Amino acid sequence: MLLIEEIDDYYLLSLAFAKAKVSDPEQTLRQLRSINNQTEVQLVRADLIAGPEHLQFAARNAICSFKGARRRSKSLAVEFLLYISCQRQIAKAIKFLGVDSDDSRIALVALSNSKDATQELDRHAKSVVGGEEDYGLIEIGSKQKIAELQRSYGVADTEMEAARLEGETDSSVLKRLIVERSALLDIED
Repeated sequence: MLLIEEIDDYYLLSLAFAKAKVSDPEQTLRQLRSINNQTEVQLVRADLIAGPEHLQFAARNAICSFKGARRRSKSLAVEFLLYISCQRQIAKAIKFLGVDSDDSRIALVALSNSKDATQELDRHAKSVVGGEEDYGLIEIGSKQKIAELQRSYGVADTEMEAARLEGETDSSVLKRLIVERSALLDIED
């Protein structure tokens, strides 16, 4: 499933692949980035994405930060990675969300000012990454993924319960708390 959303003056492309075959993540990223020079691309572990809202919020913050004085990196793609991972340091963000040759569940996220460039990347991405498109990998679809996200982002059960709104599901609470951690990157500087 293709997901392109407009955020400010940018287009966010989110794709997910099961059974991806990325033997050399750096080379794959270079290939994806060479498709056109108008698109900022990242490959991340799909199992650590807390739904499309997580990506949308991270994209919005990265764009705002990159345009302003809070910029932490030289590229929008890296700024985006920092906000997705809720990390301040680039090395930690890469270690946390970066794809290695053993990962077969991969999310491709990209930002561009050009919808055409975003669509061009979408047309070629599957042939570069391999595998099968499976947007469900980005969603929080199981208790196992909830537990993995809680552990990875440091969200305790007590925090989940304290933040829960009446009738709110575990996945909804967790998405909010992860998005909140991303927002705190701007506040805690």
